[in-house]
Amino acid sequence: MRELPQKLKKTFCSRPWTELHIEEDGSVTPCCVMPSNRFPMGNSLESYITGKPLKDLKKALLIGKQHPNCELCWNNESTGLRSHRKSNIPKTKNITNVHIRLSNVCNFKCRMCNPSFSTTWEIENKKHYLFKQESTKVIKDTFKDNHYILNLLKENILNGDLKQINISGGEPLITQANYELLTFLIDNNCADKITIAYSTNLSKLDYKKINLLDLWNHFKNVILEVSCDGWGDAVEYSRTGFSRLSFLNNLKTIIAGENIQIYINCVVNIYSVWTLPELERFRNSLGIRIMYSPCYLPDHTNPQRLYKEDKENLKKLYKGNKYLEEVYSNFINKYETPMPHAMIEYNTILDKYRDTNFFKVFPQYIKYKGDDNG
Repeated sequence: MRELPQKLKKTFCSRPWTELHIEEDGSVTPCCVMPSNRFPMGNSLESYITGKPLKDLKKALLIGKQHPNCELCWNNESTGLRSHRKSNIPKTKNITNVHIRLSNVCNFKCRMCNPSFSTTWEIENKKHYLFKQESTKVIKDTFKDNHYILNLLKENILNGDLKQINISGGEPLITQANYELLTFLIDNNCADKITIAYSTNLSKLDYKKINLLDLWNHFKNVILEVSCDGWGDAVEYSRTGFSRLSFLNNLKTIIAGENIQIYINCVVNIYSVWTLPELERFRNSLGIRIMYSPCYLPDHTNPQRLYKEDKENLKKLYKGNKYLEEVYSNFINKYETPMPHAMIEYNTILDKYRDTNFFKVFPQYIKYKGDDNG
């Protein structure tokens, strides 16, 4: 592979050449962190690939410019956080990696999420309008009006370039679109050549009495990125719909799969930070890898907005665990203005509709009550 010129190493990203991120409404971007309204697909995939926005992005990357659409990665890198940027010269000009957001259908209503990504959230939001936005269109079948997507996948798998399909939602394991995708790939002799990767809450392992493990057995590899933010009462509070018993049973079931790889993705937020040592013990007991991710939204759930006293207590709590000490350094030990009023108001409203109690689960935050200034 040719060496990337030194002047491009800090700005170049290969994703626009080799990857596609397809939203549930059919819009396309080069990666999952770029706003889809910047790169609308139009009436066909060809209009995206040959369109001016993508050409302008590639041109900027080839001359060492920081394109504004890539702002999130630049911001992460400037603060020492992990970036999605791939600074390597691609081996091929063809698509090697596709990310498909199958649907916004979801059976959870996590406090870090919103109605745009969860139909369960959307139903509740119509009662309190905590998120003041237009009603979210429920998209249940990504492929119904987008047959070209399936044909694109088949073509790129069979020519040997497409190696992995990343699937998210909503909750992808409870959708018709996931079943259609898997059966299409199996029926077209593509399954044994491709890795399927999911971002999932792992609440269900069957679809309409069809065992997903039976379908996954046809594939080269299956990767499950399982969302679990903390442990105990904290995770059940923040991820409404989560059941520790179901989660544990489903984990034990898929661990037995020969072609299945599992890791936990934990978002470091005000709900998860106090139980991370428990989560570490749990995942170690099962021999599962874990990846910690920064909290972006809602803004008041960012643990960098906690009081100094709480940050010092977390530092003591994590002492001796090198992974959690790194979590503290990267995701907590930076100053952002506290937002106690927003934190309390948001959770108090949701408590009313979910029959929960923020301060009972998190007594650490009682001192924030009534303090608007931090």
